Amino acid sequence: MRDSNLGIPIVDCKHVVHYRPANKQEGLRVGFLIEFFWALIMVGIPIGIFTLALVWWALQGGHFKESSNVDALKREMKAMSQGRKKGSKKKTRAEKKEESKKLHPLQRKWAKFGGGFYGIVAFFTYIVVEVLEIISTVSNFGGIFDFLKQLNFNVIVEMLVQALINFITAMAWPAYWITRIDTNQVWIWFLMAYAGYWAGLKLAQALIERRSQVVI
Repeated sequence: MRDSNLGIPIVDCKHVVHYRPANKQEGLRVGFLIEFFWALIMVGIPIGIFTLALVWWALQGGHFKESSNVDALKREMKAMSQGRKKGSKKKTRAEKKEESKKLHPLQRKWAKFGGGFYGIVAFFTYIVVEVLEIISTVSNFGGIFDFLKQLNFNVIVEMLVQALINFITAMAWPAYWITRIDTNQVWIWFLMAYAGYWAGLKLAQALIERRSQVVI
């Protein structure tokens, strides 16, 4: 399997594992373990680290209050996004602007994607797509210095339009990742993504609780 954008080998059973299964069932078992391993490396761990960093930052900064119960924290994260959407319909433009100033820029961006599992993966996908887009754009110009020399109004407009497209792509992240991971066992990858998210939440809470106990 290969990532269609980067050309990075994700998994190739013929090269990764030099093993001849004794029977078909054993071969399926080995194939499952290989798929599980690569899903963990390519999706589970990155999502887990991203969730840990984001949630830990929000908890230690006081943006979320609940730090002892995962379900309560999930509800608080979901409420962050829902409150932003519902509030935007009722409040005036001045009120929205004033409320927006109170939020950290990272929190505002996070709230746009949603606060739960779907929102965090969407945020993660947006960052990945944006970084790849920036690298591709700079490379097409021949390097960072050539890019800065040729930077003009039209280029900026194109980048803004592309950022909007990337946002839409991130919001539809299941379709984005399915087209880039060549596998017949998509459920394993989604399961590992959620496992990474859950582990990140738990670890972030544990770190905050441990820090509070040390302070006390």
